[in-house]
Amino acid sequence: MDALFSCRNCVQNCGQSLNVGNGVGYCLQHNSLIKNPQDTTCKYLHRKDLPRCVVEEGIKEHAAEYVTFPGLVSLSSKRAVPMSWFSEKQGWLHGSVDPIVLVSAQYHRMDRAWVLIEAFVSGIDGRRSLAHSSLVRRYMDHCGTWMSSYRLVLTVIQEIDVRPQFATPDLVVGPGDKSEDVAFDALWDVFFTRLAAVQEYGWHSGLEELLWATDSLNGSLIDLDWEGLQQQLAKKKPVWTRHIIQHAKRNGGFFPAAETTSPESQERRV
Repeated sequence: MDALFSCRNCVQNCGQSLNVGNGVGYCLQHNSLIKNPQDTTCKYLHRKDLPRCVVEEGIKEHAAEYVTFPGLVSLSSKRAVPMSWFSEKQGWLHGSVDPIVLVSAQYHRMDRAWVLIEAFVSGIDGRRSLAHSSLVRRYMDHCGTWMSSYRLVLTVIQEIDVRPQFATPDLVVGPGDKSEDVAFDALWDVFFTRLAAVQEYGWHSGLEELLWATDSLNGSLIDLDWEGLQQQLAKKKPVWTRHIIQHAKRNGGFFPAAETTSPESQERRV
């Protein structure tokens, strides 16, 4: 259970999940490396596996437990974890540069965060897909509005039925684990992060079909049947896309004017 409330399962650490991403992580909330992500957390936890609106009560309880800590905390010792700043120079000197961590460390240095997020679109690489949907969810949560996020969520939906692929070094394979079993679990890490992005957008926009997207997948999630689920997702993709575009049009948010065609027109600093 602790793992669900660790940095591995937080969208702020976009390049890792319970089964994906070895080595250190990177926290966008605190701009710090996470040296032991399995045993690290904080009061700003935003779970990857489920949409915030579904686990709001649990997240609030978790935040209350760590409310006196301003930064990262050890789950096991309940003590503050010192911040660890990223140094690209030291990373290259020691041969320890992780491309996802490198990009994450650049996030707050960019004038427009959505530009970096869009750069993750397209591809079947599982870790890249995990990072993309995590970044979209973080952006949407910090902006607190559907209008600045609909274009980003549309890209998540276009890839929601694409099966992610994982390089063996990207999988968190423990003693006694089989890499093929971990890869199967990692598939669901990515999928549920994507699906939660759709549901969280449904919450912001008030679109019930997206908020309760799981109800329209005809039970294929119950058995974790990817092939069956893929067929359902292929049918829902154009429907969900149409709902988002029609809603944005009705509410005056669909590319409203030449000077506001990009998300930065509504973007707060995220």
